[in-house]
Amino acid sequence: MNHRNAICSVVPPRGDGFRVSEAGRRAQRSLFTRLEAIRLFPGFCDCRSAWKSAFLVPNRNCASDLLNFARFQIFEAAMIDGDDVLTVSDDEQLQQSPDANGNGGAARSKLVVEEEVDLTAPTSSEAPKLTSLAELATTNGSSENGRLTITITGFEKRGDGINAYLVYKVVTKAENVIGYSNDHYDVWRRFSDFLGLHEKLVEKFQHEGIPIPYAPEKSIAALTKTKLNGSDDSLSNEIADRRTRALQRFVRRVAKHPRLASDCDFRDFLTMNVELPKANNTSALSGASVKKLFKSFGETFSKITTHMDESDTWFEQAQTETEEFEELMTRMLAIVDGLVQQRRELSVNHDALSKSMSLLASCEENTSLARALSHLTETHENIALLQRIQTDKDTMILSETLHEHMTMIAALKDVLNERVKIWHKWQQAQQNLTKKREMKARFELSGRNDRAAQVREELTACERNVDDAEKEFKDVSAVIRVEYERFHKIRKQELCDMMIAFMESLAETEEKVLKHWEKFAPESRNVITS
Repeated sequence: MNHRNAICSVVPPRGDGFRVSEAGRRAQRSLFTRLEAIRLFPGFCDCRSAWKSAFLVPNRNCASDLLNFARFQIFEAAMIDGDDVLTVSDDEQLQQSPDANGNGGAARSKLVVEEEVDLTAPTSSEAPKLTSLAELATTNGSSENGRLTITITGFEKRGDGINAYLVYKVVTKAENVIGYSNDHYDVWRRFSDFLGLHEKLVEKFQHEGIPIPYAPEKSIAALTKTKLNGSDDSLSNEIADRRTRALQRFVRRVAKHPRLASDCDFRDFLTMNVELPKANNTSALSGASVKKLFKSFGETFSKITTHMDESDTWFEQAQTETEEFEELMTRMLAIVDGLVQQRRELSVNHDALSKSMSLLASCEENTSLARALSHLTETHENIALLQRIQTDKDTMILSETLHEHMTMIAALKDVLNERVKIWHKWQQAQQNLTKKREMKARFELSGRNDRAAQVREELTACERNVDDAEKEFKDVSAVIRVEYERFHKIRKQELCDMMIAFMESLAETEEKVLKHWEKFAPESRNVITS
């Protein structure tokens, strides 16, 4: 796909009704060079509030908001170390410092590429081409020791009636990965097995400061359709397809983390071709699920009421940025959902119009007009089909990717809350130590040496608890710093890839729509000239 054509489909010229700020108009002049910068330097982008206000101008039209977001993601990736790499426009009249010859210095872009770039030519650092929409479910895990390629290739229904359930085929290819004796594994896993894996990873690693990817939640509606509907029901298959993609995103996200990918439970999940032990607290309708629900309510209330006197400005800024990014992604997800709904309605309306045109053509006496109406009917049918396909692409490329990043933000907030819990544990240990010291002093002053000796032993244990809690707090803080930087590095690259894939798919769809109208054009001219 020609990226020049793809970008032209989402960056309109002046005067077309889009609300673009001066920064946006300035940026459009060197757009194609900036797109090449995205592909060459995807890790340099940095989310700045000024750029948010420059590109994310609120608009009532979902498509307009989506295009504004596309601009923001593109030019966010074109920023190096947070500096504006765009050239200064003529109308800004900025005071320039004189050069060595005494002349006014011209503002120059910091971008390495200064000449016009042929975007169709491949580069050595170009991102790998996505072979299918399923590949948008994030890339597979890799490390310096090897690579894991995980794919959920299908599902099947087992059992009948109330005992029916779905199993998913998980195919794993291991290339020079320690702990994997074979290079290919095929296993069948139930949905509860994925939830059980998530619970084990949370129990093992979350208290260390490692964010655990969220597994898809169980849905009572999906459970009912699975147990009551037939295996060939289209609605049930559609729900199962969405769940399959979500599960694949989950296991691939786990495989991308070096610590999680080497875990023994995750390895057994991928390699053991036997039925895993039934996980607890995974049933949608059970007493354990009700207890889990009340526990989540308690944790939510604790997060609201618990306060920490933050002394580290880095964590204070990280917390603020995380909340701002969550708000931004929530807005964007709502815009995308509206776009998908509008495109789905557009497809239905095109289909209804084609049926009306077909009835009109069947009763038209003029032969040339009837033939033109018949071709117009075919054109609207084809456009309706293209819009349905584009709706599915929007769901897979945009909606599901944004929802996954929302869960990643939630996982990051979970480890930040774990740090707060450990801090309170440390403060509680210090308070206990202070009480023991005061108690020891009172016993020594009162001459109760036996009680003082007993408290002295307890005092030693309290001091050890304080040291352990302090060490745990520092270790968790260090891990969270690393994971926070890793999270933002990954999300910048993935959101950039998402927008490029969306623009390519949109340009491809519009190109096909144009071909259908060009095919119909001669028929309309025949009617006019006859």
